[in-house]
Amino acid sequence: MLTNNRRRSSPPILRWCLLGAPLFSVMTASSFYWNRLPPHRRKRCCTSIRRHQLHSDGNVASIKQHTVLHQQANIYNNHNEPSWNESFGLYVHIPYCRRRCNYCDFAIVPIGNTVSGGDEEDKTTRSLGFRAFDEDYKSAIINEINMIGKSSHGRKIPLRSIYFGGGTPSLAPLSTLRDIMHALLHSDSAPFQLLKIDDGNNETAEVTIEMDPGTFNKKFLQSIKDYGFNRISLGVQSFDDNLLATMGRVHRSADIYSSVKMIAEVFGEDKANYSIDLISGVPGLTLAGWTEALYKAVNLRPKPKHISVYDLQVESGTTFGKWYADMEEKEDDEEEANVMARMPLIPPSLSLHPSLPSADDCAFMYRYASGYLRDSNNNYEHYEISSYALRDENGRPHRSKHNQIYWEIGGKWYAIGLGATSNVNGMRYSRPRALSDYISWTKALGGNNDTNEPPWMSNVSEQDTNQTVDKDDALLDIIMTRLRTSDGLDLDWIANNNEYGDSYVEAIMKGVKFFEDTDLVTVSGRNIKLKDPDGFLFSNNIISNIFAELDDDAD
Repeated sequence: MLTNNRRRSSPPILRWCLLGAPLFSVMTASSFYWNRLPPHRRKRCCTSIRRHQLHSDGNVASIKQHTVLHQQANIYNNHNEPSWNESFGLYVHIPYCRRRCNYCDFAIVPIGNTVSGGDEEDKTTRSLGFRAFDEDYKSAIINEINMIGKSSHGRKIPLRSIYFGGGTPSLAPLSTLRDIMHALLHSDSAPFQLLKIDDGNNETAEVTIEMDPGTFNKKFLQSIKDYGFNRISLGVQSFDDNLLATMGRVHRSADIYSSVKMIAEVFGEDKANYSIDLISGVPGLTLAGWTEALYKAVNLRPKPKHISVYDLQVESGTTFGKWYADMEEKEDDEEEANVMARMPLIPPSLSLHPSLPSADDCAFMYRYASGYLRDSNNNYEHYEISSYALRDENGRPHRSKHNQIYWEIGGKWYAIGLGATSNVNGMRYSRPRALSDYISWTKALGGNNDTNEPPWMSNVSEQDTNQTVDKDDALLDIIMTRLRTSDGLDLDWIANNNEYGDSYVEAIMKGVKFFEDTDLVTVSGRNIKLKDPDGFLFSNNIISNIFAELDDDAD
């Protein structure tokens, strides 16, 4: 969850001192609830949703967890029109990056600095080594697609969204993107089809591609539009060139403005559907700098239809992890972490690297973003902990259709590519993260001519990457993902489900009672919602207490 993005080892509640003395009792009690939680539940609650699967828009190494839901996936019958709720999402991983950013621990392949243009342009600017590698990776992707086609037995799988993430998919040659889209949707053996439902509620299929500023030109944009992409996720992260340099980003502020201008020219001022990412908690970021970043974001023209706001997570093994390793080791101790949260930061002049913002400042950044973006002058809906959707002239928000699949009850999605994780038939399956392993794995798939189910749909697998989910773990995932959203958790669904029932509802209600009394949770009828922003800030602790009550009830 957001409140634990910076230090996963200690209870996140200790860091939100900004909320002040009136909530000190909340902090004390929440720490108690945290310590009650069994280690495996604590780990589950502390793990944020893995961006490679949830893809909360843009190239941000900030959210980490594979979500697993328990409902069976149903491929629709050709004789019946599929409904929106019967459809799937599809994630395609393109691992290319210009270089590894200082916060990134994703499955990527650095390929150097380049700008994608037309196919002929790519041939002259890309090295022979990269082009050969890209052909191998494209073949691996298509092998996976073909295997899905075999398993669907000629039936088209309905998709409400396709998401090309990475990495930086805008670094891929146009021919690669074109051939993958053809294999997915247009070839004789293509296993998927996009839903074509327009009921007046903006329910049309969404096809998103992640792009970094400075990695594409107008010709590239026109081509991907022709291929069927109708939404762009632009990895902005910051408008401050110094902060971009600190993060290890290649682009600069000028690239952001020129990229938005090109998007408007190709897709149209009114029809340009793009999202941007911003990262708070970055080393060297000040409160004034954060307010300026939000101001610049909402004043882009055309205005972004979606904004994702992430708190930086310092991951071990990354450049930031090495820079701030001493701080992480100290914060492993809860008591010392509590003391540190009240101590001034080391003056920048005495440090080799910019200081991380304090816990108080990070809390302020989150709360300020929520208030500022929800203000009527800006008109964004805060529909998920890290996600804001611009409302149209009819008041309908431009939520990410792809991300909502991961947060809904019974959401199901296919995933293709290096390190990608799918959830089909109640099975979570993670593909190899090492490039050579992934390519070998797909070659083996392509040479498999038997009638066995593919590994991502089978309970039997040679790898330890295939996991079924028991009913209690499935419920925990549902609780965690639903409480991330402004729609909240539907208790009637739990009460009326044969796997659960009223006893589970009673345990959940016990888990939120304290937080309801302290005005962090709203219980309205049979629905539980976390209040915005404070309930979202304390989300880990609220959810961990629910988990603890469910464990106690099971005992």
